[in-house]
Amino acid sequence: MLGPAVIADALRLGTPGRYDLRFLQHRRARLRAGDRGLDPARTLLIACSKTWTTLEMQTNLAQALAWKQAAGVTNPYADVVAVTARPDLAQAQGVSPERIAHFGAWVGGRYSLWSAVGLPVALHYGLPVFEALRAGAREMDAHMADAPPEANAVLISALMGFLYAGVWGRATRAVMPYDQRLNLLVPFLQQLELESDGKRVDHDGDPYTGPAMPVVWGSVGTDAQHAVFQWLHQSSDWCPIDFIAVKTPNHGHATAHQALLANCLAQSSALLRGRADGVDAAQVSPGDRASTTILLDRLDAHALGALLAFYEHRTFAWSVLMGVNCFDQMGVELGKLMARDLTGPMAGAPLPAGWDASTAGLIAALR
Repeated sequence: MLGPAVIADALRLGTPGRYDLRFLQHRRARLRAGDRGLDPARTLLIACSKTWTTLEMQTNLAQALAWKQAAGVTNPYADVVAVTARPDLAQAQGVSPERIAHFGAWVGGRYSLWSAVGLPVALHYGLPVFEALRAGAREMDAHMADAPPEANAVLISALMGFLYAGVWGRATRAVMPYDQRLNLLVPFLQQLELESDGKRVDHDGDPYTGPAMPVVWGSVGTDAQHAVFQWLHQSSDWCPIDFIAVKTPNHGHATAHQALLANCLAQSSALLRGRADGVDAAQVSPGDRASTTILLDRLDAHALGALLAFYEHRTFAWSVLMGVNCFDQMGVELGKLMARDLTGPMAGAPLPAGWDASTAGLIAALR
């Protein structure tokens, strides 16, 4: 649900929402009536799982249903909408067929926000906003497909990133949005890029020997300036950076916004120009450090759709350069399967033979 959460957070100013929208993405302690400011009797549960077998979703759904039952809701499944590629499993569990939103099994979870997975956004902000989001994405689709290579922003970004990784050995890259509303963008990109292109074999199953997909990291720019920008400017290591700024804010604090933009432009310029006239060597910055600035006219649904689609296409272009499949995630699946096998031992059952001594010791310590 990272995609819908990114959208909901980014549009929270200037785009009125119709409901109190919350996201439960991690396993939490048992929900109680009144938790998180919600009324159990008036709360709709939207459960999203491609396979409908995801342990995290099932755990959260069970807790939310118990939360409703404890508050006196006699038929909590009447308040559940399932978004899944396996409607048969959702229906077998108790979700009514008319409350199941289906999307194709071929849709990768990290690419699914444009599908029925975007239902929370469509309900909260309305279909016109959701369609504006998709229209922005379609424009970026057309740009990727039709723009010549020398003017194709997606291809240029992917090729430059591949060059930084392959020629200069950059193992990471930073993304710094200078807008608090994009504070979830970096976690979204971590899943998108590293789950898609963190691969060790190519399309033919042969070992991949080229540059690995760089680890993406970062945070909201003004916070990061006091945390990691020292490393970016003066470390003996460096990495390329995407700065993201918004020209027109969705608030009336023009002076503060101009100061924010000035900080963004100053940081990118300082990385490029450096400083050679310091009083002592500690003040010298080498400069000539790569960055890209993405400037949005405003952060609305249309621009957000184009921005997210830009990064999706960049991820695909990287996979083409690597020669890998960006639509599977076998490493993630292995961890999920192993987690299911550990649910019994965590509850006290014997640990099956074949597990490593480290995990066996940790299981014993947790009992």
